[in-house]
Amino acid sequence: MLCVVGALACFGLTNGCGPDLLYLPSLIAGQLQAIAGSVPVEKALEGGNLDADQQAKLRLIQDARIYAIETMGLRNSRSFTLFLDLGDSTRVYNVSASEPDSLSEQTWSFPFVGTVPYLGFFDRELAERFRDRLTGEGLDVLMYEVDAYSLRDLLPNPIRSGMLRRDDLTVIETVIHELLHDTVFRSGDTDFNESLATFVARAGTVEYLRDRAFDENIIADAAERFDDTDAYNAFMFRLFADLQDYYATDIGREAKIAGREAVFQAGRDRFLHDVHPTLHHPESYEWVQRMPTNNAWMLANYRYNLDLGLFGEVYAATGFNWANTLDVFRSAAAAPEPKAFLSDWLAARVD
Repeated sequence: MLCVVGALACFGLTNGCGPDLLYLPSLIAGQLQAIAGSVPVEKALEGGNLDADQQAKLRLIQDARIYAIETMGLRNSRSFTLFLDLGDSTRVYNVSASEPDSLSEQTWSFPFVGTVPYLGFFDRELAERFRDRLTGEGLDVLMYEVDAYSLRDLLPNPIRSGMLRRDDLTVIETVIHELLHDTVFRSGDTDFNESLATFVARAGTVEYLRDRAFDENIIADAAERFDDTDAYNAFMFRLFADLQDYYATDIGREAKIAGREAVFQAGRDRFLHDVHPTLHHPESYEWVQRMPTNNAWMLANYRYNLDLGLFGEVYAATGFNWANTLDVFRSAAAAPEPKAFLSDWLAARVD
């Protein structure tokens, strides 16, 4: 939803940004309505409208935010300082798309945030209309709900009530992930931004659980869940590579589209027989057998999980010092090639 930032910058430009003339007004109106309908977190906790579980989750968000700022050194932005009660409604949606015969994502450009591979919507009908338009153009399309997003502190970014339905581990991860976007950002490079946020959120979540003296069973469960995530991501990267090889053949566009289901099904079968039995929580991955034959789906996973090992090496090389690590990541974000910068930085330390 960084396109909200770009939308504000685009407002009033004659050439416009986004899918149609309604997009910018709906995006700006949606964010302003969210702010107007929000209350400070402290007031929400005192208001008597939340049950005990919701209050506990809201306090967890507050504490995770404090930890991310005071212990990890993430930016003290206005993210997660307000609460917006929407009941069980999400009211935030992302739409992304890809060519059906290649792993080539559709992109849109905005001032300040650069080129992005998805568009965010507050209006479900508008999102569905855009999804259907892209589908009608023959693209693979993915529309999904979003609990939280970053505005890079251009405007206050409230906690949406739907986030309170998530489990504790997901909530902590989400808070740190979005605050990282407020801290380190590279214009037009979603892969770097999202993957870096994934790494920092995962590492920060484990440290938060430990430093806040959570029960050892909870910490162990978090480690198991991240192990399962790593196994799933390794499977997805292999399937991604298999699809790249398949789409690189010269059999023609229509033949590629007709034959790609076999590649996806081979991946589903491999997961069932080789990966699923090794998981700590296999019940959480039953849905993989129903994974869609959809390149936009593949790209959505891909862009959030690149170079996590490289980021981890940098963190270890600083002695697990977040202040120093974030300085390196900021420098990488400003470099022409972030991955090359980090690799060179690590090599220089070895030399």
